[in-house]
Amino acid sequence: MNLFTPFAGTRSEPAPTRPAPPRAALCLPSPDPQLVDAVRERVTTGLYVPGSRLTLTELRDATGCDADALRPALDQLAATGIVKTVRGRWRVVDDLPAGHAARRAAQLLGTVIGQGGYPPDAGLPGRRALARILLAPADVVTQALALLADQHLLYFSGSSQPRVVNPPSGRRRTVWRERMYAIARKHPTRPRQSAPFNRPDIQAARDAAINRWRQGTCLPDKDMTRQERRQGEALERLASNACARAVRQLPHEHPGLRQAAVRVLACWDLPTEDVPLHERLYRNTVLATALADLADEIAAPSRAPQYPRR
Repeated sequence: MNLFTPFAGTRSEPAPTRPAPPRAALCLPSPDPQLVDAVRERVTTGLYVPGSRLTLTELRDATGCDADALRPALDQLAATGIVKTVRGRWRVVDDLPAGHAARRAAQLLGTVIGQGGYPPDAGLPGRRALARILLAPADVVTQALALLADQHLLYFSGSSQPRVVNPPSGRRRTVWRERMYAIARKHPTRPRQSAPFNRPDIQAARDAAINRWRQGTCLPDKDMTRQERRQGEALERLASNACARAVRQLPHEHPGLRQAAVRVLACWDLPTEDVPLHERLYRNTVLATALADLADEIAAPSRAPQYPRR
């Protein structure tokens, strides 16, 4: 008897199996050429802020195609370098020069300082408030403040709070009330139904502009021009109300009104011609925020002047 013979009922070695046939290659859907051209045109015409994310929801609403058709189209555009893939998400290529956002924020804040939005030796708002005003993240705000300090418009106190440099003698700054009076003279005699004249509409326009900036989607040229016209009509109405409010108060009683009015004028002076759509979207958003702040200052209760006791 062979001792190595397996007993009945025991499990023997499995028989060798044949190698499995090679699996068929996955058949990826080919992108629709018309859809690829449509998405490429939206990107190349500047409808997106450089570096913004391309979402399937926004592209579906814009093109009318579902996500299954959009994914291969975006992958093909990523292969050609028009868009890029970051952690599985598609983004517009950011081809802006380094430090562009900081220089843009410094230019806007420098204009506000130069037109008397903040008096000499006065402290600027905090970093969070400046990020909201300048529409920039905290690191960009820090870089913008450093640029203004190099231009001798700001200096940092012991607590690292930026303060406005006292201008040299003979330097004249623009008086905001003069410009507001000039704008108020253009006020229409009849109210225009399309302009957001009341405070809730101005706040709603601000929220819509901020959401659009966060999404990184610009309006087409005609729609952007229409928005700019509506903001001009709102500015005309707010200018007359701001001038009337300033007449009833002493200059030291409305610092918030002065700051908001100067911000509105500085944002209004940003260019709208021969600039990309994303720069016009930036102007639209910072101006909408300034207009809403000006409307809040006009509606705020007036502070009673403090007279010295005799």
